[in-house]
Amino acid sequence: MKPIYSFLLFLHMILSQAHAQVNSTQLDHNNVSAHISDAGTYFMNYVNSEPRYEVPKGSGLNAIFATQFWFAGKDSVNNIHFCQGGTSQAKDVFNGPFSGVGTYSTNDYQNAWGNSMWSLCQTDIDQYKLWWGCNNGLITTGCGSVIPPSNEALQTIFDWPAHGDVSAGQSYYLAPFFDYDSDGSYDPNQGDYPIIKGCCATYLIQNDVAQSHSYSGTDSIGIELHLMFYQYQTFDYLNDVTFIDVKAINRGSTNYPEFVHSIYVDVDLGYYADDLIGCDSSKNLMYFYNGDNNDEASFSSLGYGIDPPAIGIVGLKENMTSSSYYMNGGGNQISEKWNIMNGLQFSGDPWLDPNGNETSYLYSGNPNIPTEWCEISNGNSPGDRRGVSSLNVGQFNSGDTLFQTYAISYSRVGNNLENVQSIIDLAADLKTFYENESDIPCQNGTWNVNEIENFQLTIAPNPAINELNIESSSLLNQLEICDLSGRALATFNDIQNTHFAVDCQLFCPGNYLLKVSSEGKTVVKQVRVM
Repeated sequence: MKPIYSFLLFLHMILSQAHAQVNSTQLDHNNVSAHISDAGTYFMNYVNSEPRYEVPKGSGLNAIFATQFWFAGKDSVNNIHFCQGGTSQAKDVFNGPFSGVGTYSTNDYQNAWGNSMWSLCQTDIDQYKLWWGCNNGLITTGCGSVIPPSNEALQTIFDWPAHGDVSAGQSYYLAPFFDYDSDGSYDPNQGDYPIIKGCCATYLIQNDVAQSHSYSGTDSIGIELHLMFYQYQTFDYLNDVTFIDVKAINRGSTNYPEFVHSIYVDVDLGYYADDLIGCDSSKNLMYFYNGDNNDEASFSSLGYGIDPPAIGIVGLKENMTSSSYYMNGGGNQISEKWNIMNGLQFSGDPWLDPNGNETSYLYSGNPNIPTEWCEISNGNSPGDRRGVSSLNVGQFNSGDTLFQTYAISYSRVGNNLENVQSIIDLAADLKTFYENESDIPCQNGTWNVNEIENFQLTIAPNPAINELNIESSSLLNQLEICDLSGRALATFNDIQNTHFAVDCQLFCPGNYLLKVSSEGKTVVKQVRVM
């Protein structure tokens, strides 16, 4: 059984006390089934006190025991304000946006924000757009076969937390949405709809000020926290990845001359007691792998067996400033957590590499290269591993916003060390994907890509019978017509014009994906041929 350390005391509380109300969902759109709750610790199922980051999905094998997002700032008199997340029994984060004093306990606030999680797939949004277009005369052909989204999807679309109650001290703009009529107000009846990333996503809005910090015991920071967990379903490595967008806004009145954000991960690759940790600062990567090439089962958990996988946590938007092994036997004090987040030992002393040089990146060598500094070359015994990858923000003043995106990757292409190399290589691929806004096919024909900035595209008519006309605000380089699985059916290269017509007689009636490339970037639109 996994040991109970004081900094994971929540396990004891889970097992010995009645459960507080925890809202949860399962994000399982690709090869990963990730349990997400509003307790503040992710990938932990509080109902049965078990890890729930299952990969491969359906295997019963879990790669992560628990994950938290940490925020810490020193105010002008050097006091540390800390937000560590929470559990079912003790919390530093609470549902809903930052609000006015005295509003958090009101019935209005509790009714509006008691459950601050929204889950939605892009296919639901696309279906709503099609259904709304038919109902409002924007689409006039083929509407007889168009059905509305499910009641659950409609409920989420209409309940999307686009706005807060300004009269109660909340921000007017909260969750992102497409404003069809550009009136600044979210109204799905007027064609507005949520904006998500990936094929399916779960969105959370929380704050750290509604109640006292019963988890860390410190003063609140004053942050409003927006999290989006999302996945793509593909035929490549992205099918094993979960992305997380983190947005933290300083809504309070306190300025922080020093501020740090971290992701804390307790990675149990099957059996918890035989893992190792490493990092690659050039790739913004912290990773975990098995200490040998056989992950044995225990009486409390399944093992991955021969050729166990490796798992990585990649910072995609901002560069990490430290990566540390969160060792057992310490880290109980806020000052110790502050030190580890700043790339120091619990004591405040620096980490030293084998040459005696100070470093903020612990075990930064590749274990596939015997001469490089890693846990294996250091002679460490495998065991239960936890890591903290951090971003030193610097000043975080009232009104400032912190953004970071993480990708949790998984690889099992060879032996335990070959899988480490794969994780290192995948970090570069993930960065390229993130920066280039690559087009990724999603299940049921949805591709989710960011729109090209300042790029306008007109497709008419849609649905089309004889000809599909494409007009753009910049030169079109390439067009592809794809089926709903993402397979290219027709490709038109080197167009070099702002307009192009596709002969619909080439295609059978049905739904297709139109992939438009311009100026090195790509957007994808769904089209219908009658």
